[in-house]
Amino acid sequence: GVGPELLRAAQRVLRATGVPIEYETLDYGNSLAQKVGRSITEEHFAAFERTRCILKGPITVPTSGVGSYVEIQSKRYTSANQALRKAFALYANVRPALYMPGSSSRFPGTDLVVIRENTEGAYSGQEYWENDDSVVAIKRITRSASLRIARFAFEYAVTNKRRLVTAVHKANVHRQTDGLFLECCRVVAKEYPSIRYSEQLADSLLTAMVLDPGAWDVLLCENLYGDLVSDLAAGLVGGLGLAPAGQFGAAGGMALFEPCHGSAPDIAGKDLANPCSLLLSAAMMLDFLGEPKAAGWVRSSVASVVNEGRRTTPDLGGTAGTQAMTEAVADEVERLRVIGSGEPLSRL
Repeated sequence: GVGPELLRAAQRVLRATGVPIEYETLDYGNSLAQKVGRSITEEHFAAFERTRCILKGPITVPTSGVGSYVEIQSKRYTSANQALRKAFALYANVRPALYMPGSSSRFPGTDLVVIRENTEGAYSGQEYWENDDSVVAIKRITRSASLRIARFAFEYAVTNKRRLVTAVHKANVHRQTDGLFLECCRVVAKEYPSIRYSEQLADSLLTAMVLDPGAWDVLLCENLYGDLVSDLAAGLVGGLGLAPAGQFGAAGGMALFEPCHGSAPDIAGKDLANPCSLLLSAAMMLDFLGEPKAAGWVRSSVASVVNEGRRTTPDLGGTAGTQAMTEAVADEVERLRVIGSGEPLSRL
């Protein structure tokens, strides 16, 4: 897929910031599986434990058949991605959706953040056949995980000067599981009187987001709902190619940053991949590493190049390749670095 070329693009832009970063580079996903028969190994776990931070390219996740499950350290996961999330309790998936002038978005002014519980719910990976004609999937909601993600969302809102946290649910149908999730959200909401709190059915939220994106701020979601809502949010601002993501854990400040889109094997190696999602994810990583000014330079530079429209990839309306767009962003980062400017484009 396009992962290796996008990671090279991100490293080029990160070098332009002047922030000293040392990398451990590891194959991951299908490229590794073709060499050793496994998409993730104990070496990845050890590297994450050492560095506590991952910048990851997209990988192809098989939907069925050989390679559709991953076994590591005597545990079974639905993918290499889930292995990292579950093993290191990366419980909070943060996906900002911010409008950029020059994008194909029809919704100027959109500025919302989806915060998705990342470890349980319908994506727990617990499925079994009860007979030859019936499969059962377990949706697990726990009080501890619900309180933890709710508190993360409200802390995020306070830190980033957000005004509203909305809990997304289907408690009208899943009365016990989603009911517990809402109960926990309400408990935490009382601890943050300066932040408004609301609740919204997941299905009607999707319509409401399209009708009035500006009405929403921080959307607090269970795992499955967060997956769906964050993809719609990306569509509001021009697509997954402009959508970054960060996953944050509880154990000693561990985090993983990656693009929201897939591995696009059909364009791999053709210099066509849009680097913006991973570049913006790298900006989130800079924030995590305590480099907010450099993060601002990267965000401002991506926005500037997208707004100009001339040195962008074809999916953004331009004629440039991945490398040319990357160089345009890096040049702008270096310019901002010289003049010491570049305020962050979002409150992330």
